[in-house]
Amino acid sequence: MGFLDKPIEYFGIDVGLSGIRLVQLKKGGQKPALVTYGHVATAPGLTASDAPADITRTAGVIRQLVKDAKVGTKYVVAGVPSSKVFASVISTPKLDHKDLGKAIELQADQYIPMAIKDVKLDWYVIGPGRTENEQEVLIVAAPNTVTQKYVSLFEQAGLELVALEPNAVALARAVVQPNDLAVMVLDIGSLTTDITIVQANLPKLLRSINVGGSTFMKAVAHNLGLDEAQAEQFTHKFGLTQTKLEGQVLKSIKPSLDQLVGEIEKSIKFYTGQYPEIKLEKIVLTGGTTALPELPTYLSNAAGLPVEIANSWLKVAYQAQLQDTLMGLSTQYGVAVGLAERDVLS
Repeated sequence: MGFLDKPIEYFGIDVGLSGIRLVQLKKGGQKPALVTYGHVATAPGLTASDAPADITRTAGVIRQLVKDAKVGTKYVVAGVPSSKVFASVISTPKLDHKDLGKAIELQADQYIPMAIKDVKLDWYVIGPGRTENEQEVLIVAAPNTVTQKYVSLFEQAGLELVALEPNAVALARAVVQPNDLAVMVLDIGSLTTDITIVQANLPKLLRSINVGGSTFMKAVAHNLGLDEAQAEQFTHKFGLTQTKLEGQVLKSIKPSLDQLVGEIEKSIKFYTGQYPEIKLEKIVLTGGTTALPELPTYLSNAAGLPVEIANSWLKVAYQAQLQDTLMGLSTQYGVAVGLAERDVLS
């Protein structure tokens, strides 16, 4: 899904809480080719701030990153945190494009907890419905305050914003394999976790929950009497290993982890209720918290599904000498890669 669409060469940019990442691809061959990529860390709270001075500072950081990465276009597709948008899959009668748009506007207030005049609304037909006269439609709405912030941000950076897309949709595009029938993409970020269920490469469920890596680290800091830096070190070193440090890190984060597992189970139950004929195959895990020791095994046992680590460069062609470097960054670049792939995948 996206807004402000224009068919034009562009790059993808992920404005995250702790840093900004960009990727530019070039269409051609069996896979789009990597042109350039880049990352810059940002001051805590900077990119999340709506203060005009902070937006200007962030724009300056983006402008420098684009220059340093030698991006070859001024046009950009940006990701929006899934926690900032409202998304729902609905059933509608089969209608032509114009009539469907009118029908969705009339129905949207049933699914979006804001006045329609206060949001930017977009929609996309994602498949047939339960009967031959129905179809499924993904509707996405972002508050006008959010879209206006992004427009201002990229204008100040000297760029032209051509589309906005929920991070979860972009990420799923990058990491779900073409032959996967139904998978859950689990993106554990710093503050939130995005749960997306993708069926035949189309999103069928999108959720964002308030559990993330910082939740785990704060619990470790509190329970073990550590400062934030020490808690981060302990969490990433010992993770969910029961035999290290007498399992104290696992004991600290288990309540938050069980909350996350509970939300995963709710999502699976809802999905299987909607699509009982389709079996969920696996969980694809990504995000910075992916590196926690024993986390994939824990989630696999809890959810009863295989868990694999996402490869953000799955559908991208690149030079062989970049293999080790890109694989080391794989769980960090999914959103930026997916945004860059938005219109260039064959």
